[in-house]
Amino acid sequence: MALTPLPKLRSLALGLSLLVGLAAGAAAQTFPDRPVRLIVPFGPGGGTDLMARVFAEAAGGVLGRGMVVENRAGGGATVGIIALTQARPDGYTLAVCPPICATVEALYDPPPFRGAALAPVVSIADLPLVLVVPRSLGVTDVQGLLRKAKETGGGLSYAMPGAGSSNHLAAEVFRRASGQEMTAIPYRSGAAALTDIVAGRVAFYFDTLASALPQVRSGEVVALAVTGAERAPQLPEVPTMGEAGVPGLEYSARLRVVAPANTPPALIETLNAAFQRALAEPALRQRIIDVGGVPVGGGVAEAARDLRDETERLGRVIREGGIKAD
Repeated sequence: MALTPLPKLRSLALGLSLLVGLAAGAAAQTFPDRPVRLIVPFGPGGGTDLMARVFAEAAGGVLGRGMVVENRAGGGATVGIIALTQARPDGYTLAVCPPICATVEALYDPPPFRGAALAPVVSIADLPLVLVVPRSLGVTDVQGLLRKAKETGGGLSYAMPGAGSSNHLAAEVFRRASGQEMTAIPYRSGAAALTDIVAGRVAFYFDTLASALPQVRSGEVVALAVTGAERAPQLPEVPTMGEAGVPGLEYSARLRVVAPANTPPALIETLNAAFQRALAEPALRQRIIDVGGVPVGGGVAEAARDLRDETERLGRVIREGGIKAD
């Protein structure tokens, strides 16, 4: 059998590469021609779901074909992200990625998915956490909560919707900083945890501001402090953890949009451009603030760098605390 000369093979490979590039470019120019699916790895009603729906409404309008939110809860948010990694990398399936995308490899052995399976598209918003307690606890500030912990045999209990969740990591840092004995009470969802805080069955909970804001405003729970570097504009009277006497607990759960890893870069850039336009709109930015977030935005490279940095930072907290997924 005659062999194809090497230069011809190189020419063929180059030609195929150009064809693939042209096809991807053409796809990006016509994209999208149908609605884009946005997976939310939690059930309806929580902070991530609220933020995703606010974002999807505006971003779908910019894309021109709409975005359909699909709740895929379970496995500490891993079920929804696994579904994303198994989807076709054609730009039509995306996911809102909570901190599990940064913590999965430190929490699980072996991890159900890896960071390399994800292609960051854009950062949507930061969700500061707020330390809330039941009104019935009779506590109005962080130092009062710490005094209550000293007085309570066995320490106070706190709600934990998933080992390694942002809520859990904040509580772990708080426990270590305070030196007090505290007991984690696991919950299947943030909504269930907040329900028990309102009812007084658990002493405290680090919830996302987006989720807890209605209960704080109605007076059903008492907000003691926020975990952001600055006070939250939604609750300007509530101090930061540093102001409340617990330095070093500055953390916000970042929500970002991700695609399957093999999605063509041209499509990723097309999506990012559309999402940045949406996030630049004053109406969307105000809605994000109204439901308890801080708008972020930025390019593809920024989203990728942020995810790498968060993976390193939260992985260190998890390893130092010996935290493992349930």
